[in-house]
Amino acid sequence: MISVFCDVIDNYGDAGFCLRLCRDLCNKKYQVRFFCNNLNTLKQIYTKEDQSNPLLEIKTWPSNSEDFTPTKVIIQAFSVRLPSQLNQKIKEANSLVINLDYLTAEKFAEDCHKLSSFADGIQSYFFFPGFTNKTGGLIIENNLLRLIKEEKGKETSKISLFSYENERLPKIISLLDKLDKEFDVQIFEGKTLDNFNKVFKHNLEVNKVLKNNKLTYKAIKMVNQDEYDSILLNSDLNLVRGEDSIVRAMLIGKPFLWNIYPQKDNYHITKIEALFDLMKIYCTNKQAVEKLRSITLFYNGADINIDQFDICYFCKEWKDLSKEWSNHLISLGSLTDNLIAFLKEKINLTREISH
Repeated sequence: MISVFCDVIDNYGDAGFCLRLCRDLCNKKYQVRFFCNNLNTLKQIYTKEDQSNPLLEIKTWPSNSEDFTPTKVIIQAFSVRLPSQLNQKIKEANSLVINLDYLTAEKFAEDCHKLSSFADGIQSYFFFPGFTNKTGGLIIENNLLRLIKEEKGKETSKISLFSYENERLPKIISLLDKLDKEFDVQIFEGKTLDNFNKVFKHNLEVNKVLKNNKLTYKAIKMVNQDEYDSILLNSDLNLVRGEDSIVRAMLIGKPFLWNIYPQKDNYHITKIEALFDLMKIYCTNKQAVEKLRSITLFYNGADINIDQFDICYFCKEWKDLSKEWSNHLISLGSLTDNLIAFLKEKINLTREISH
């Protein structure tokens, strides 16, 4: 059995990544206990199948050591720190502990991937998601690969919008309005809809529609992960936020624009730069990478002038670039498979075991 601990910090992103991992481990016939400290957030994105999955237990964090029995593998997502009484039991059980870290394109992810660490009296190993074969890759389920193949080349007239608070959104929308096509823009409730109403001075409500020039806006409720994947697949452009949604958008291979989680001292800008530095290595159209870099940096608050940005000309390049990047990421294999292979190097990991 594998235990996964998640401390929800970035709203849906942290919980979403962990849920996908747990689900995919179950798909590969491993029993999983998913400990999440914010079940209310989790309930908005999991499915009925997750709830009824005999290999998946979804639980809140143990309130004391008596409520917790360590399993053979402990995965601490995003360097989460466990209470001392749980660490003591994990140490006594000699569990294999994995520090599953944040996604980044920065060089240290390759340098630290699979390195051992010693903290709280416990030896653990870093495991980094990433964008190269020197990292663990991304979570790529077989079902997602099938859907991507089915939707390849299909065009719609939809745009998905999932963002944080962002004052630059009107400028991005004005660019999209220049495209010679009418689009339905689906706006998710919560922070995204609140920001849309704030920057445009509207009062759009869930399930209501607002028409403006070539764009028709519709506010929609939060959906579970399967439904969100479907929305991404059936959109020509996906404006996404955080970690989980940018990964899905990149894998799907449709044009994407990333609203990264803002950090102190503008460190999030460093992460954006690192991503496009990598894309420039692996993608053939270097100029297109630079164009996408500039519009992404602008969208995230950097001092970039996009007044002369020709989005109509860029559209074809954007599509081709997104497909090529998706193909590269898929070629790395799934993080789940890469993680299982690493676990098997360290211990005798068997399927459908209870402890």
